[in-house]
Amino acid sequence: MDEAIKAGKISVIANVILTIAKGFTGILAGSTALIADALHSLVDVLGSALVWIGIKIAQKPPDESHPYGHFKAESLAELGVGLIIVFTSLSILIEAVNNLITAVKPSFEFYALAVALASAVVNEALARYKISVGIKTKSSSLIAEGKHSRTDTISSLSVVFGFILVYFGYWWADAVVAIAISILILQMGGKILKNAIDVLMDKVDEELSLRIRKIIEGIEGIKSVDFVAVRGTWRSKIVEVHFTVSSEVGAEQINEIISKIEGLKDSFSEIVKIIPVVKISKEIRRIAIPVDENGNYVGDLNARFFNIIDLKSGRSWKIQNDFWNAQKMKGYLIAELLSRNKVDAIVVRRIGEGAKNHLKSRGIMIKLVDNLSSLDDIITKQN
Repeated sequence: MDEAIKAGKISVIANVILTIAKGFTGILAGSTALIADALHSLVDVLGSALVWIGIKIAQKPPDESHPYGHFKAESLAELGVGLIIVFTSLSILIEAVNNLITAVKPSFEFYALAVALASAVVNEALARYKISVGIKTKSSSLIAEGKHSRTDTISSLSVVFGFILVYFGYWWADAVVAIAISILILQMGGKILKNAIDVLMDKVDEELSLRIRKIIEGIEGIKSVDFVAVRGTWRSKIVEVHFTVSSEVGAEQINEIISKIEGLKDSFSEIVKIIPVVKISKEIRRIAIPVDENGNYVGDLNARFFNIIDLKSGRSWKIQNDFWNAQKMKGYLIAELLSRNKVDAIVVRRIGEGAKNHLKSRGIMIKLVDNLSSLDDIITKQN
C-alpha cells in the first residue's frame, strides 16, 4: 500500500507542474482548449490528493467504532474525484460554447503546441504507472485516477490537433476541441461516480457471492445455504453468510462448520471479514389445521376447531377453538392454546401480523397453504 501512496504523491507533483504550465501558456495564447486541459490537470491534482487521503484512512485497522474497517474511505475519495470531474467538465463546456458563439479566436503559438504535446506524453506515462500500481495493490481509487490520466492524454492530443487546425485558419477548432474534452471528462466522471456509489450502497458482488455459495453448499452438516452476499471494494470485501443446520447437529459440529466458512479468507485475499449466521431448523412433529364443524379446511384463525396431526405417529384429533370469536387478544389466546397442545406449525391461508408475531414468539411456524387434499399434501408443503 506504501507504493499506492507513493504513486498518489508522484501524480500530485506531476499534475501541479502540468497545471501551471498549461494554464499559463493557455492564457498567453488565448486558447480555451489549453486552459480546459489545464483545468483537467487541476482536477487530477485535487483527485490525487483525495485518493492519497482515502488510501491513508482505508489503511487503518478496524476499531470499536468501525468494526468492519475503514475501507470505504477510499470509495469516498473516489466519489470526491468523480464529483470534481463532473463539475469541472460542465464549467469547461459552458466556457467553450460561449467562446464558439462569440467567435473568440486564439492565436497559434509553437510554444503552446510544445506544452500540449509534452503534457500528452507525461499523462500517458502517469496513466500507465498509476494503473499498474493500482492493479498491484488492488486500489480502485488509484485505478480510477490512472484511467482519468489517460483521458488527460487524449485531451492533450486533442489540443495539439486543435492547434494544428488553428494554424491552418480554422479558429473554431479550439472551442470545438474544448467541448469534446469536456464531454470526455464528463463521461469519465460519471463512470467513477457509479463505481464509488455502488460500493457505498453495498452493491453485491454477484460473481464472487455465487462462487462462495457453491463452496459452502459442499460443507458437510449444512442443510441449506439461505443467503450469501459479498460487498466492499476491489481490495477489501466483507462476506455475510446465512445457513441452516438440522437440530440434530451438535454445537461442536456447528463450530467446525463456522471455522470452515471463516477459513475461506485464506482462499480469497480480498476478503477481510466473513460473518456467518447459523439457523437451526426446528423439526415439525405436530401440525394444526383450522377446520369447521365438518372438518373442512378453513385456512384462518377464525376456525371453530383445529385438527392436530402428529406426523411421527400419524395420529390426529380435533380440539375446539374457544377463542375463534374473541374481541381482544385473539392471536395471543390462540397461540397459547396451540402451545399447550405442543403444536410446532400451523397451516393457514392468511394471517394478521399481530397473530403471526404471537405464534412465532412461541416457536410455532406458519405455513401458508391455499388448498389441502390429503395429509401427504400437508407434509409436502412443510418441506
